Amino acid sequence: MIKLERSKKPAYLTAEKVEELTNKFKATKASVWKHAEIGEALLDSSSFKCAYCECPLQIEDSYMQIEHFKDKDTYPDYVVDWENLLPSCQRCNRKKWTLDVVIEPIVNPYVDYPKNHFFLEEFRLYAKDLKGEITISKLDLNDDKRLVLPRFLASNEIASQLDSIFRNIINLDEARKSLSKLLNSCQADSPYAAFLSTCLHGKKEYQILKELLKSEEINLWDDEMEELDFRSKQLTLDRR
Repeated sequence: MIKLERSKKPAYLTAEKVEELTNKFKATKASVWKHAEIGEALLDSSSFKCAYCECPLQIEDSYMQIEHFKDKDTYPDYVVDWENLLPSCQRCNRKKWTLDVVIEPIVNPYVDYPKNHFFLEEFRLYAKDLKGEITISKLDLNDDKRLVLPRFLASNEIASQLDSIFRNIINLDEARKSLSKLLNSCQADSPYAAFLSTCLHGKKEYQILKELLKSEEINLWDDEMEELDFRSKQLTLDRR
């Protein structure tokens, strides 16, 4: 899980429309939140990933479901409140279901900083506090087949590419280009970005390459590389 920035509220959700849709839901239980503008804005804000588990959305069996952080049955006044809506995969949405987040608070990646609540070890999440513990438990964020294995495969690819760059340095300009591509694949728009960035920044080979390119003799670590490095490092989780 990574920190997300909520995008601008869709023009569709005017104050009048929100009131209309809220009243309609209360009267009929209709799925008033299902609207193209809402879905598109949510997907854009998370880079087409589940806000909770970071799996890619809109592929195979991981199509987006609009999730209500405060569940719509207990808190109907928030049924189309923009601040209450998240893009979720079906798995996470079903796991959370009607959990009352007021009574049992979980991490909201649009509000909380996941790094304050989770440790990472061996492609699994561990809690730093009670909110982290409840989040991991209720959302089953260490689901071996659906989450731990994909995290491992994605992180292993990062490690493999890094190893290849490190062991095959012939041309430093080419090494810089290859490392730039690797850094780009560890940004916030990548599935499982928290794990990919933590994997990359935790490798001694990466630190050696970084220092080599930054050295006065080489001087190939430019502003673009610095920005990619900084942005990816912000996504890392502390190791347990």
